[in-house]
Amino acid sequence: MKIKVITSYKPGTWERFARRGIHSMAEQFPKEIDIVMYCEERQPDNVNTRIQCVNLNKSEPELLNFKNKYKNDPTANGKMEQIDNGVRRSSELKGLDKDKESFLWDAVRFSNKVFCIVNAVRNSKEYDYVVWLDADTFTFRPMPLDFFKSILPTETMLTYLGRGDIYPECGFVGYNLKHPEIQNFINDWEQLYKTGDIFKILEWHDSFLLWHLSKIYKEKGVMFNDIGYNKGVKGHHVFVNSELGQYIDHFKGKRKQSGKSTKKDLRTEPTLEYWKSVPNY
Repeated sequence: MKIKVITSYKPGTWERFARRGIHSMAEQFPKEIDIVMYCEERQPDNVNTRIQCVNLNKSEPELLNFKNKYKNDPTANGKMEQIDNGVRRSSELKGLDKDKESFLWDAVRFSNKVFCIVNAVRNSKEYDYVVWLDADTFTFRPMPLDFFKSILPTETMLTYLGRGDIYPECGFVGYNLKHPEIQNFINDWEQLYKTGDIFKILEWHDSFLLWHLSKIYKEKGVMFNDIGYNKGVKGHHVFVNSELGQYIDHFKGKRKQSGKSTKKDLRTEPTLEYWKSVPNY
């Protein structure tokens, strides 16, 4: 199985956490795996020689078109302010966040991640899988190639961390390039941005859009590999409680400040030294 791992990071976060996380991939992933980092800003200095860097904006002109079109629309950037003839959140929204500034509607910010995936899936046809891994992670011990193979089946189109009746955790997603529907899936995802149909959906971030499209493809009979909820994984922090947590930590939200998850995040008694050493709070 030939695998390409891709990642990216928000401009301004390279020194804060992204360098540590991305370099840990280069240090701990098997040598057979290729690693590609998509950059929205100038390529950082001293990038591990194992990592290939791609200029995202130059590689994906449709991304640049989308960002230029909506960069001055506050609503498309997760804000509450509205402009004449601008986009609007759905009137069907419910919950505490519907009247707040929120990442849930930051379409411009999360378009970068989606187009990294679009670019990689379209330009990696000699591979079996493209795997997205967030930069705010830390691979704390060597990950064997057999582990990758074990969680990336040949018969399913995507591998992801399901969370039941809400959108999945998309810090890790595997895209099966040999699946007959994968290019259609990617084309449909891109079309949401090219047509502006993204703004007809309840939420505009990558995880919700992937969930939205996955439900459509499930109705067509496409199979998905949920290594979260469907495997009985408990807890909101599904990434570290899944089998991925045997090798990788994920710094969601405020965890970026400490660079570690905590024992409160865990739903089982830790056996690995890494998890035994994380803080209790």
